[in-house]
Amino acid sequence: MGEKRGKIDWLASYPKSGNTWMRILLANYFGESDAPHDINRPGVTNGIASLRWRFDEFLGLPSSDLTIDEILSVQSHVYDSLVTQDSSAHWVKVHDAQMRFPDGRWLFPPSVSGVVIYIIRNPLDVAVSLAFHDGHEDMQRSVRKLCDTQGSLGSGKSVQLHQILGSWSQHAESWIDQSAIPVLVVRYEDMLADAGRELARVVKFARPEFSVDEIRIATAVEHARFDKLKLAEDAEPFRETPTRAKRFFRHGTAGDWRNHLSQTQVRQLLDHHWRIMARFGYEILDEAA
Repeated sequence: MGEKRGKIDWLASYPKSGNTWMRILLANYFGESDAPHDINRPGVTNGIASLRWRFDEFLGLPSSDLTIDEILSVQSHVYDSLVTQDSSAHWVKVHDAQMRFPDGRWLFPPSVSGVVIYIIRNPLDVAVSLAFHDGHEDMQRSVRKLCDTQGSLGSGKSVQLHQILGSWSQHAESWIDQSAIPVLVVRYEDMLADAGRELARVVKFARPEFSVDEIRIATAVEHARFDKLKLAEDAEPFRETPTRAKRFFRHGTAGDWRNHLSQTQVRQLLDHHWRIMARFGYEILDEAA
């Protein structure tokens, strides 16, 4: 018999698309307590894929001493080590785009993977949320980032490794159009409309062997209401909030782009991303044309 291995269910998204909210919903659903989940504890989720300390522990040396290419060459082996050491199922957040190397290896290998939950959000709202999240509140800077085919996150000695994003459309396609790992797409806007329905979809997709507990679904949604997350952040600062940002949980709405983006900025985003937007039901409004 071979070794018993776990699996990783990837919670993938472009930054500021609702990934953290989904993680908190899952933590409340799968948690052993009926009390609200502590937003500063991972619960059933196992952090973000780019955690630097995990790589340093695996390598036995500081990953900050390595080049980006050197890190990429061993990154998949770190995930393999994770599921070998712990045979349970893992939920892991990821902002990197999925990549396949010339030798056929995947950055996020199917051999260690269960499913992908890809959370997608209207890029017009992503641009606004990202500007506030990054603390500069410069909408044009965020618009450029979403359109940058060389877009990335993290570098140097930050707590997270360098993460290759590509543009917003490239990121979505890298996960949604790969066929090596089963993928379920969840729209942030659908989570806003009915978080319980979307959470149940995720649970059914990732854990088909279990029946969905509707009572726990309702409890998880209640505990993860946006107003309650904001109160929790007020009571104890959220560890994932960048030092330059005023807060992590800001509005949690759809359509806020109308309050912040110029017509030129909207046009720029539409020109770059209209195909993926149309594919996932993001209406190209006349007022934005």
